[in-house]
Amino acid sequence: MNTSRIGLAACAAALALATACSASAAPKTAPAETSRTVVIDYVPGVSPFPYFDTAYRGAAEQGKKYGYQVKYVPVSAYDATTQNTVLNAELASHPDFLLVSPVDDVSLRPAVQRYIDAGIPVITVGGTLKDTTGLVAQIATDNYQGGKLVAEHFGRQLGGKGTVAVLNIAPGSSTVDDRVKGFNDTMRANFPGITVLKEQYGGATVPSNQQAVRGLLLAHPETNAVFGATEVNGEGAIAAVAAVGKTGQIQVAAFDASPEEVKQLRAGKISFLSVSQPGNQAALAVDFAHAYLTGDKASIKPSTLVPNVGVTKDNIDDPAITPLLYTSGS
Repeated sequence: MNTSRIGLAACAAALALATACSASAAPKTAPAETSRTVVIDYVPGVSPFPYFDTAYRGAAEQGKKYGYQVKYVPVSAYDATTQNTVLNAELASHPDFLLVSPVDDVSLRPAVQRYIDAGIPVITVGGTLKDTTGLVAQIATDNYQGGKLVAEHFGRQLGGKGTVAVLNIAPGSSTVDDRVKGFNDTMRANFPGITVLKEQYGGATVPSNQQAVRGLLLAHPETNAVFGATEVNGEGAIAAVAAVGKTGQIQVAAFDASPEEVKQLRAGKISFLSVSQPGNQAALAVDFAHAYLTGDKASIKPSTLVPNVGVTKDNIDDPAITPLLYTSGS
């Protein structure tokens, strides 16, 4: 299977989706009831962070199309308590619309409900809530499909035989768990000759993941590849593999396309990235917000999963791929 073709096809499909929704969700006039600038809040999982920074820029650029202001609301730590605190404080500014990337699909629901109760419409982007009552829409990465891409890559590279490890941050995140499930299901179905070790949890920092992988490699020296289900997992795995002198011998694949991950891919320390499209997702969220505010609710899809794109050294400089790579800063 040609990874470049996979990436281009998925990218084209997602961009076509965003374009189609934009076209259908763009009535000629902005909301008639106000002459002031419409303000859309975007509350990320944490900031600064390349994934969420890229999502914000996608939303901000699309907002300019409609004359809207998209406000990046900073969140200092990637945890539900911090994000809840930020959401509760930001409610006092009463934005016209809320876009939020929930870090937990249950515990963020009460804070989101306060916005709904205050008459502020809400779209989740880059994450979901289990209870969708009152939400305008949910737009997210197809995490299961993204994990499947990694399994297919390892399956081809290992010739259907070997041992692979899976590294996660912590149990309980449906977003990351879906990635692991897509990976494991595909391995079992398509590559039964590959042994998948028990999932490991490395925490939320690169050093803690490096330590976790070093311990794993000591216990399982036969390991041929490591799947880092998040950026920090992947970067920690790279450091661990380098520390034991096996760069190039043990493959590392990871989710997303942070500047550091892209650098390591170019250096040959990562063999594959399963890249989400946060900018396109957030742009689509702004299209849906505009449709809602201008009365074109029929054009809004309540649930949208945007596919990941497989990126390797062979296609990273393709003109269809480079716009998908994340950049830092707002």
